[in-house]
Amino acid sequence: MTTSSNVASAYGAQMAKYFTMNQPPHIAIDSAVSVVRPQMAITRLIARSGIPERTASIPSEKAYVVSLHLNHANSGEWELWTDGKYTKTGAWPVGGVAMCDLESNTTIRNPGPIDWIHYHVPRATLDSITDDAGAPRAKRLYCVYGTPDPTLHHLTQSILPCLNKPEMFSQLFMDSFTLMVCSHLIGRYAQTHEALRQFKGGLAPWQKHRVVELLREHLDGELKLATLADECRLSVSHFARSFRKSFGTSPHSYLILRRVEIAKVFLSETNSSLVEVAAQTGFSDQAAFTRAFAKLVGATPAKWRREHSRRRSFVENSKRHFPQPLE
Repeated sequence: MTTSSNVASAYGAQMAKYFTMNQPPHIAIDSAVSVVRPQMAITRLIARSGIPERTASIPSEKAYVVSLHLNHANSGEWELWTDGKYTKTGAWPVGGVAMCDLESNTTIRNPGPIDWIHYHVPRATLDSITDDAGAPRAKRLYCVYGTPDPTLHHLTQSILPCLNKPEMFSQLFMDSFTLMVCSHLIGRYAQTHEALRQFKGGLAPWQKHRVVELLREHLDGELKLATLADECRLSVSHFARSFRKSFGTSPHSYLILRRVEIAKVFLSETNSSLVEVAAQTGFSDQAAFTRAFAKLVGATPAKWRREHSRRRSFVENSKRHFPQPLE
């Protein structure tokens, strides 16, 4: 197997080339981990006719490909060769996963239809997370082919729209998503690993104040998780744990909550249209604003505004007709 730093990594068009497919939708999530390789890359491969011929070897690199099936693969159809060893896999259900160490020589064949997501995860990304947490590095990711993984399946569903419209998601979301996926992979599939240490404390008062200030100034979410961590003088993973301890949620979820709270002020105190309110509170468009608002508040922005306006009118009329007694 060839090994070269000049060979393109196994994601996106390069992964499609290995499997003789057309260029698929994909996204590479950049990070400070490396100026050459992305922190993680996600590729979706769809083929009605499957992979009828055995694939060529994928050039060696220090990375894993974590594959998750979005459709059911029939039992006995998958054939796998790893370093010359032949395996015929069993059924691969929707939400089932497999791990491929790209430092091994792996080829496959499957004549049935496929629809799967490939997470390209460099070892450097996994190492940075365990190093930040003060935990032993993962020596190997491993699972039985087709192992159901509801957590990764749920995370994958949330990222699918981004493959065709990456502008839908902010940099903060992508950073948080990468950290969630990689932490999950380490926690569940790393061989001979110790549990990541639980950080008992939250952010210091000055750190909380600085983070809230930064998120208020960047409602669009175009603020990297690493930037927030740097401002607090913490590693990314340490910051993420401390933030959740202090606020009870992730930075991205907290940002959405703040957007919605600010939107309520605009809805109740101005005559701005929903499109204008969405833009003023950092949402990509009115549809995204409506979805997030309804999910958190239980009513659409328009309905909430109408109900709030009626309540406010009732209170104001009551004050005019029934003035409070002088003390």
